[in-house]
Amino acid sequence: MKNEIRKLNKQKRAKMAKNEAEEKSRAAAKAFLESEIYKNCRVLMLYMPLGNETDTSYIKSAAFAAGKKVVFPVTNAQTGDITPCYANEQTQFTKGAFSVTEPCSEAFAAVGDIDVVIVPGIAFDCIGRRVGFGKGCYDKFLRKASAIKVGLCYNFQLCKQIPAEEHDVNMDYIVTESGVIDCR
Repeated sequence: MKNEIRKLNKQKRAKMAKNEAEEKSRAAAKAFLESEIYKNCRVLMLYMPLGNETDTSYIKSAAFAAGKKVVFPVTNAQTGDITPCYANEQTQFTKGAFSVTEPCSEAFAAVGDIDVVIVPGIAFDCIGRRVGFGKGCYDKFLRKASAIKVGLCYNFQLCKQIPAEEHDVNMDYIVTESGVIDCR
Protein backbone atom coordinates (compact mmCIF):
# COMPACT_ATOMS: atom_id res chain seq x y z
CA MET A 1 0.00 0.00 0.00
CA LYS A 2 2.77 2.48 0.91
CA ASN A 3 4.56 1.75 -2.38
CA GLU A 4 1.35 2.51 -4.30
CA ILE A 5 0.91 5.80 -2.42
CA ARG A 6 4.58 6.61 -2.97
CA LYS A 7 4.37 5.96 -6.72
CA LEU A 8 1.14 7.93 -7.23
CA ASN A 9 2.21 10.99 -5.25
CA LYS A 10 5.69 11.09 -6.79
CA GLN A 11 4.02 11.14 -10.22
CA LYS A 12 1.63 13.93 -9.18
CA ARG A 13 4.46 15.98 -7.71
CA ALA A 14 6.64 15.51 -10.80
CA LYS A 15 3.80 16.79 -13.02
CA MET A 16 3.44 20.06 -11.10
CA ALA A 17 4.44 23.17 -12.99
CA LYS A 18 7.36 25.03 -11.42
CA ASN A 19 5.27 28.15 -10.78
CA GLU A 20 2.52 26.06 -9.11
CA ALA A 21 5.08 24.39 -6.82
CA GLU A 22 6.58 27.80 -5.93
CA GLU A 23 3.18 29.35 -5.21
CA LYS A 24 2.05 26.45 -3.01
CA SER A 25 5.44 26.28 -1.26
CA ARG A 26 5.24 30.00 -0.47
CA ALA A 27 1.72 29.57 0.94
CA ALA A 28 2.78 26.60 3.10
CA ALA A 29 5.82 28.56 4.32
CA LYS A 30 3.59 31.52 5.21
CA ALA A 31 1.28 29.25 7.22
CA PHE A 32 4.24 27.79 9.11
CA LEU A 33 5.94 31.16 9.70
CA GLU A 34 2.71 32.58 11.17
CA SER A 35 2.32 29.62 13.56
CA GLU A 36 3.25 29.50 17.23
CA ILE A 37 5.35 26.43 16.38
CA TYR A 38 7.75 28.63 14.42
CA LYS A 39 7.50 31.68 16.67
CA ASN A 40 8.46 29.66 19.76
CA CYS A 41 11.37 27.71 18.26
CA ARG A 42 15.01 28.66 18.66
CA VAL A 43 16.64 25.85 16.66
CA LEU A 44 14.89 24.74 13.48
CA MET A 45 15.82 21.76 11.31
CA LEU A 46 14.94 22.09 7.63
CA TYR A 47 15.56 19.98 4.54
CA MET A 48 16.68 21.07 1.10
CA PRO A 49 13.98 20.13 -1.42
CA LEU A 50 14.52 17.39 -3.95
CA GLY A 51 12.74 17.92 -7.26
CA ASN A 52 9.29 19.38 -6.70
CA GLU A 53 9.25 18.82 -2.93
CA THR A 54 7.70 21.61 -0.91
CA ASP A 55 10.41 24.29 -0.94
CA THR A 56 11.84 25.33 2.44
CA SER A 57 13.90 28.27 1.13
CA TYR A 58 11.27 30.81 2.24
CA ILE A 59 11.35 29.40 5.77
CA LYS A 60 15.16 29.29 5.72
CA SER A 61 15.41 32.99 4.73
CA ALA A 62 12.91 34.07 7.38
CA ALA A 63 14.63 32.01 10.09
CA PHE A 64 18.05 33.48 9.25
CA ALA A 65 16.56 37.00 9.26
CA ALA A 66 14.94 36.33 12.65
CA GLY A 67 18.22 35.15 14.13
CA LYS A 68 17.07 31.57 14.67
CA LYS A 69 19.59 28.76 14.50
CA VAL A 70 19.03 26.53 11.48
CA VAL A 71 20.26 23.00 10.93
CA PHE A 72 20.08 20.68 7.94
CA PRO A 73 20.44 16.91 7.74
CA VAL A 74 23.59 15.25 6.47
CA THR A 75 22.88 11.58 5.74
CA ASN A 76 25.32 8.70 5.75
CA ALA A 77 24.40 6.64 2.67
CA GLN A 78 25.69 3.38 4.18
CA THR A 79 23.99 3.54 7.58
CA GLY A 80 21.08 5.90 6.88
CA ASP A 81 22.09 7.92 9.94
CA ILE A 82 21.23 11.62 9.85
CA THR A 83 23.60 14.12 11.46
CA PRO A 84 22.14 17.60 11.96
CA CYS A 85 24.55 20.38 10.96
CA TYR A 86 24.25 24.10 11.58
CA ALA A 87 24.10 26.40 8.58
CA ASN A 88 23.97 30.15 8.02
CA GLU A 89 23.71 32.50 5.05
CA GLN A 90 27.35 31.82 4.08
CA THR A 91 27.17 28.02 4.28
CA GLN A 92 27.97 26.23 1.03
CA PHE A 93 25.80 23.26 0.05
CA THR A 94 26.62 20.24 -2.12
CA LYS A 95 24.90 17.07 -3.35
CA GLY A 96 25.10 14.40 -0.68
CA ALA A 97 23.61 10.96 -0.11
CA PHE A 98 20.61 10.08 -2.29
CA SER A 99 21.20 13.28 -4.37
CA VAL A 100 19.94 15.46 -1.51
CA THR A 101 21.60 18.86 -1.12
CA GLU A 102 23.46 19.05 2.20
CA PRO A 103 25.50 21.71 4.00
CA CYS A 104 29.30 21.59 3.74
CA SER A 105 29.54 22.02 7.49
CA GLU A 106 31.10 20.26 10.40
CA ALA A 107 29.23 22.39 12.92
CA PHE A 108 27.22 19.49 14.28
CA ALA A 109 24.10 20.12 16.33
CA ALA A 110 23.01 18.01 19.27
CA VAL A 111 19.71 16.30 18.49
CA GLY A 112 18.36 17.47 21.85
CA ASP A 113 18.96 21.13 20.96
CA ILE A 114 16.54 21.05 18.02
CA ASP A 115 13.10 22.48 18.83
CA VAL A 116 11.32 21.82 15.53
CA VAL A 117 12.08 19.43 12.67
CA ILE A 118 10.48 20.12 9.29
CA VAL A 119 10.12 16.68 7.74
CA PRO A 120 9.81 15.96 4.02
CA GLY A 121 7.46 13.27 2.80
CA ILE A 122 5.65 11.88 -0.17
CA ALA A 123 2.35 11.51 1.66
CA PHE A 124 0.86 12.24 5.09
CA ASP A 125 -2.47 11.65 6.78
CA CYS A 126 -4.23 13.92 9.26
CA ILE A 127 -3.19 11.88 12.29
CA GLY A 128 0.47 12.40 11.40
CA ARG A 129 1.46 9.20 9.64
CA ARG A 130 3.96 9.64 6.83
CA VAL A 131 5.23 7.95 3.70
CA GLY A 132 8.82 8.90 2.93
CA PHE A 133 11.18 7.54 0.30
CA GLY A 134 11.29 4.16 2.03
CA LYS A 135 14.83 4.23 3.41
CA GLY A 136 13.80 4.93 7.02
CA CYS A 137 16.43 7.63 7.60
CA TYR A 138 14.03 10.19 9.09
CA ASP A 139 12.17 7.64 11.21
CA LYS A 140 15.48 6.50 12.67
CA PHE A 141 16.49 10.11 13.38
CA LEU A 142 13.11 11.22 14.74
CA ARG A 143 13.01 8.38 17.28
CA LYS A 144 15.99 10.09 18.97
CA ALA A 145 14.53 13.62 18.77
CA SER A 146 12.29 15.29 21.31
CA ALA A 147 11.58 18.12 18.84
CA ILE A 148 8.18 19.00 17.44
CA LYS A 149 7.80 17.10 14.17
CA VAL A 150 6.20 19.01 11.30
CA GLY A 151 5.39 17.40 7.96
CA LEU A 152 5.55 19.90 5.10
CA CYS A 153 3.66 19.05 1.92
CA TYR A 154 1.11 20.06 -0.68
CA ASN A 155 -2.63 19.46 -0.15
CA PHE A 156 -2.72 16.67 -2.72
CA GLN A 157 -0.17 14.74 -0.64
CA LEU A 158 -2.69 14.34 2.20
CA CYS A 159 -4.21 10.86 2.23
CA LYS A 160 -7.25 9.65 4.08
CA GLN A 161 -5.25 6.96 5.87
CA ILE A 162 -1.69 5.68 5.68
CA PRO A 163 -0.90 2.23 7.04
CA ALA A 164 1.39 2.43 10.07
CA GLU A 165 4.38 0.22 10.69
CA GLU A 166 6.11 -0.30 14.02
CA HIS A 167 9.16 1.80 13.08
CA ASP A 168 7.14 4.78 11.77
CA VAL A 169 7.27 8.06 13.68
CA ASN A 170 4.17 10.25 13.52
CA MET A 171 4.20 13.98 12.90
CA ASP A 172 2.82 16.40 15.48
CA TYR A 173 1.65 18.81 12.78
CA ILE A 174 1.22 18.86 9.01
CA VAL A 175 1.58 22.14 7.11
CA THR A 176 0.24 22.63 3.59
CA GLU A 177 -0.65 25.63 1.45
CA SER A 178 -4.05 25.59 3.24
CA GLY A 179 -2.64 25.89 6.76
CA VAL A 180 -1.54 23.95 9.83
CA ILE A 181 -3.13 20.67 10.90
CA ASP A 182 -2.67 19.58 14.52
CA CYS A 183 -2.17 15.80 14.47
CA ARG A 184 -1.78 15.30 18.20
